[in-house]
Amino acid sequence: MSLVERVAGLVTRRSRLVVALLLVATLAVGSGAGMVEQSASLDAVASESETAAADDYVRENFSARDGNTTAALFAVENPDGNVLSRASLLRSLRFQQRLRANETVNRTLVENRSTVGVANAVARAAIAAEQPRNRRGSGGSDGRSERSAAPPTLDEQVAQLESMNASAVESTVGRVLAADGDGSGRAARRLLPRGYDPGATTADARLIVVTFRTEQLVRAPPMISEPVVAGHFAARDIATAQSGPERYRAFGEGYFSEQQNAAIGDSLAILGPLAMLFVLAALSVAYRDPLDVALGLVGVVLVLVWTFGAMGWAGIEFNQMMIAVPLLLIGLSVDYALHVVMRYRERRTRDGESVRTAMARSLGGVGTALVLVTATTAVGFLANLTSSMPDLRLFGVVTAVGVGATLVVFGLFVPALKTELDAALAARGFDRARAPFGTGGRFGRLLSGGATLARRAPLAVLVVALVASAAAGYAALGVDVSSSDESFMADDPPGWTDDLPEAIRPGEYFLDDNREAIFARFQAPDTQAAVLVRGNVTRPDALERVDAAAADAGSADVTFERPTGDPAVSSPVSAIQRVATRNETFNATVAAADTDGDGVPDRNLVAIYDGLYAAAPDLASRSVHRVDGEYVALRLRVAVEGTAPNAAVAEQLRAVADDLEGGGLTATATGAPVVTDDLDSRLATTIVESMAVTLVALLCLLAVVFRAFEGSASLGAVTLAPVAVTVAWLIGTMAALDLSLNLITALVGSISLGLGVDYAIHVTERFADELAASDDPGVALERTVTGTGGALLSSAITTAAGFGVLGFSLLPALRQFGLVLALGISYAFLASVVVLPSLLALWTRYGADRPVAAGEPAVPGDD
Repeated sequence: MSLVERVAGLVTRRSRLVVALLLVATLAVGSGAGMVEQSASLDAVASESETAAADDYVRENFSARDGNTTAALFAVENPDGNVLSRASLLRSLRFQQRLRANETVNRTLVENRSTVGVANAVARAAIAAEQPRNRRGSGGSDGRSERSAAPPTLDEQVAQLESMNASAVESTVGRVLAADGDGSGRAARRLLPRGYDPGATTADARLIVVTFRTEQLVRAPPMISEPVVAGHFAARDIATAQSGPERYRAFGEGYFSEQQNAAIGDSLAILGPLAMLFVLAALSVAYRDPLDVALGLVGVVLVLVWTFGAMGWAGIEFNQMMIAVPLLLIGLSVDYALHVVMRYRERRTRDGESVRTAMARSLGGVGTALVLVTATTAVGFLANLTSSMPDLRLFGVVTAVGVGATLVVFGLFVPALKTELDAALAARGFDRARAPFGTGGRFGRLLSGGATLARRAPLAVLVVALVASAAAGYAALGVDVSSSDESFMADDPPGWTDDLPEAIRPGEYFLDDNREAIFARFQAPDTQAAVLVRGNVTRPDALERVDAAAADAGSADVTFERPTGDPAVSSPVSAIQRVATRNETFNATVAAADTDGDGVPDRNLVAIYDGLYAAAPDLASRSVHRVDGEYVALRLRVAVEGTAPNAAVAEQLRAVADDLEGGGLTATATGAPVVTDDLDSRLATTIVESMAVTLVALLCLLAVVFRAFEGSASLGAVTLAPVAVTVAWLIGTMAALDLSLNLITALVGSISLGLGVDYAIHVTERFADELAASDDPGVALERTVTGTGGALLSSAITTAAGFGVLGFSLLPALRQFGLVLALGISYAFLASVVVLPSLLALWTRYGADRPVAAGEPAVPGDD
């Protein structure tokens, strides 16, 4: 008697004790579920990423203020008016005053120039024009900083514009925003939409940038503390309450977490009941018995309680990626339950066995397959441990734990509880024997088609499958890998959600629309890319090489154009030239260091950097980094089109960096678009590596197990073949439907392998049992596809429906994920009941080994 058979006997003989012990264990493990916290962030980029490390370096060291900041953008729009009028500019300044007066906002703002807008530039210019001395530090023998004078306060700026009439403000606007304006004017023009004519005194939109202080560096994906998030939303509330004809659109990283948390919660509130409804409907059709349906639902709940309890005890947060876990476990739970119950029903109706005998023999027969399915599925998900992405590794661990919990609940608890209930009812004259699903009628005839094809034309089936797989595999080479921000931003809820009860009605989601509107018209701060230059940055040709790189970056078609038509590229050379035009002392230093007269210093660069820091320290710190007086790094800044693909930005910036590299200098392209593209590349590598590891591990495991239990290692390879076919079909379909792989859909490979091997093992294991009993491959295939196939069909419908409900999610990435997984489940089912039977038929015909005969499992107990 095997270990599985002994356990099956124990479950049926001591059913009450098993139920009691597992309920106590559920209370202990499940108590951790309340400790699970929700998170909108995805820890996708590992710290060893060179691009991400360079991005951290830039943010920490190239800023006039602390690099731990994040910005919120407020687009002020008035399509029918003029946002550069005196009244509109005053309203913006008062909006900034309200931000400062609000405690929630004010406590998270940076100290200096926390709010920047066109109104500030105009007001400061007007104040400076009335001063008897030049506050902008146009130069002098003392070499004072261009920012040595304290900037006027917000109250002073408001008072200044209030003291001016509309005509005077209009004149100042034209002067500040003129093409030949000073640095303040250039900065202000960047806050106006593309197509703005420099010097024009009318516009229908402009930006206000509000800078918040954070506790850590902020990069995609954003990880921002709760007080800063609260400050962002309080600022948006103030903007929404603004009087006047302007509309304020808010966008920023601080809105991501709250909007995504809300979208996750709202989606689960809608999807949870829908998923359970689909499961209930599918189980009702498959079981046609309310008690079995109730037992299945109880088992599903216990599996989720165990899984979330383990997450809570381990301190693992629930994020977008984890949404797949409960849906996946629901599918696996239904699959396990169906196989146990349908095999039990076969014993009860076909063989006329009593409750405990039927359950003991059914669980003993299918138990080996359940253990093997659990092991192989867990291996499939644990293959994600090879990923360099922390959240993919955590997903693999959590799912493997959930799969183990599924085996415990549906291999021990549910069979024990069903045995106890059925035995009690049978003792009172209620015989609950039911025919298993798929053994007759239209579904039975449909399922038997796979066996018919396997008997008549197995080679034809195999050829068709191989051709389809080759075509799908070729198409899969073109699948896009893209982790765009838009796919993780919730859409506006569809109209039908307005009729939902208030408790589950979705909230407002503005981030996606506002991002599209702002990026389409403005140069947004988070569309900055950079080239970080390190090494011997004081060598004579360093600035000439950086200047050439800046010219290359300026000619790239992803580079944003300023309103003047110039490319939005800033470098140490452009900073040096700007300061030299208004500071005579520094100009003389530059001229002395420029031996060829091209405006770019080519000797004595230490003196150039020293002079730049002395004349304009804020500007210098944005492009030249020094440590203890030594100059160690330079930064080339490139503003890119907000709608440009990350891959295009990364490709062109890396080409610039490659040309700059060498001769004592190292150059690294970085910035949000480049970091995201690096993430996509690493994601593609992760998918390939994890699937390769999974396939090899599964092949070895199946070969060993089938050799040990069925006498043939080759049967393991036969079982795995349709699983590989399933993945090829799925990725090829994604390419055909123009669906991209991202942080969420990257899971399709491991999930498809996990579920595919589940279905295939059940078919092969049942076939081996039937072949050993009858020694007739045709009969064995017929019984396999109509017996196990019925359970597989019910499971596939339920699981596909469970994932399909993600189509109602508010997050585009989850909608794609649901569609792809529903297709994957369908492909796994077709491969298991159509392709695998033909492979098994060919294996019995040409295989070197035949499975050893297995006797009837012993019956540990009877009624």
